[in-house]
Amino acid sequence: MKTRLITLCLLYLLHSVCVLAEEGVAWDSLSAEEQGLLNEFKEKWDQLPAHRQQRMQKGAVRWRQMSEQQKEKARQRMQRWQAMDPEQKQKIRERHERFNALSAEQQQRIKKRKEWFKKLPEEERQALREKFNNMSPQERQSFREKMKQQHQERHKKLQNLPDAERKALREKVKTMSPEERREFMRQYRNESRQEDK
Repeated sequence: MKTRLITLCLLYLLHSVCVLAEEGVAWDSLSAEEQGLLNEFKEKWDQLPAHRQQRMQKGAVRWRQMSEQQKEKARQRMQRWQAMDPEQKQKIRERHERFNALSAEQQQRIKKRKEWFKKLPEEERQALREKFNNMSPQERQSFREKMKQQHQERHKKLQNLPDAERKALREKVKTMSPEERREFMRQYRNESRQEDK
C-alpha cells in the first residue's frame, strides 16, 4: 500500500512538472519594458508555443541587461541573419547543432580559438579568411590537421621545459600587452618551424 501511494505521488509530481514546463508566459506577467520590446508579438502572443514565449521573455531580459555597444552588435547580427538566404541559415543551424554536440572541453577550445582570432588585427583576420575560403575541402582538412599537430608539438615542447622555465615563461606572457603577445607567439612559431626543418 505504501509503495503504491509513493508511486502515485511521484507520478503526480512528474505530471505537474510537465504541465508547468508546457505553460506559456502570460502577456500581463511581462514587465512594461519586456512588453515594449516584444510589442510586435502582442496580438499573436497567446498563439505562440509556450517554449517560444519563454525563450522570447528570456531574450528580452538579456536585452535589458546589455550595454549599448552589445545591443548595437546584436542589431548588426540580426540584420546579417535576416539578409541571409534559407540555405545559409540552415548551414548556421547545423553548425550550431554540431557545436552543441561537442564535449565541454572541445567547445572551450573552439571558444578560445575564436577569441584569439577576434584579437588579431583586421588585416590578418581578413587574410586568414581569404586563405581559408580559397582552399578546397581537402586542403582545409589538411590545414586543420597541420594546425592541430603544430599546436600539440608546441604544447609538448612547453611541457618538456623545466618547471622553473615554464613558470617564468607563463609569467612573462601574462604581463605582455596583446600586441606583444601576438609578436611573441609569431616569433615562437617561426622558431619552431626553423627547428623542424
